[in-house]
Amino acid sequence: MKTDNISKVLFIILIFSVLLSCDKKRHKSKDILNVTNSDFVKKDAIPNEFKSALRPNEIVVFGKTYKDTVQFINVDDNGDDWLFIVRNTKDTISLIMNNDENFIRGDKLEVNWKIDSIRYAGEESFLDFTEYLISAKKLKSLKLTDKNIRFLWRNIQYDEELQIDVSTIILNENYIRTISDPEKAAIAYVATFIGNGCEWDGKADENRSNLKCKILWSLDLGYQCSNNHLGFLEYWFRNDKTILKALENCPTIPDGATVQDTFDEISIETNGNQITVFFKANGINMREAKSWSWTEKHSFEFRNNELILIEKDVSPIKQSTFEVRGN
Repeated sequence: MKTDNISKVLFIILIFSVLLSCDKKRHKSKDILNVTNSDFVKKDAIPNEFKSALRPNEIVVFGKTYKDTVQFINVDDNGDDWLFIVRNTKDTISLIMNNDENFIRGDKLEVNWKIDSIRYAGEESFLDFTEYLISAKKLKSLKLTDKNIRFLWRNIQYDEELQIDVSTIILNENYIRTISDPEKAAIAYVATFIGNGCEWDGKADENRSNLKCKILWSLDLGYQCSNNHLGFLEYWFRNDKTILKALENCPTIPDGATVQDTFDEISIETNGNQITVFFKANGINMREAKSWSWTEKHSFEFRNNELILIEKDVSPIKQSTFEVRGN
């Protein structure tokens, strides 16, 4: 009986040794590449060509290091893999990052990156390829350029569906394409609390989380009161308790509501580190046949990669009434 037990032990040891030997041989095979995510990928499983928004006009190669100049946006640490998010002249790009980087939004960076393989959590059988950050170096901190821009105005346009002329919000799309994040935050803040062509994207969901407003949508901030919208503003006003408290009561009021406010005009001026947003607005209460109008000017300072609300001027409100016509 004892001899049998010894034989079984020796047999188990022999099997383990064979498996270990095979495993070592497998790791040393010339047909295998050891990649960043610790998987092992056969060479013939790797495509010969890749496309990347970092270099949209050329073919990039697996494993080769590239160097490009970008603008830093932020780090997204919500997923299994941390994302280093940057912007070039046309696109926003997310790179997998494996090291800590400390930059502020708007910094001009020089990044070294490469295409490498990745297997996503829960989908280990699926092999994908994406951009990985190797290193990043700051070239220049964000600096505002002086300007005075008309951001929003209204035109009378014919609505084919309603078959009438309507007052339509027009946005300065040329300016939006080059807007800096501090300027975007200043405009998005005032737009949070006043209507600007807001409509439900389909039917309103039970959480009222799919309200699509012209200004926020054009600024790539998503739906009104979404995590994208509020998270962006909370970052830029992170030390302003009054603004943070106001954002907790983010309104979701669509066009056509019985009581609502809307913009007539918005302009933005930057001078050094100061950003001034001026707007004209009006409101209406259909139930009580009342309307009103006013103007506001918000002065912000761009300081240490955040916005500080320095001054807020609000004009007296002009009240009026109107006649509601029956059907």
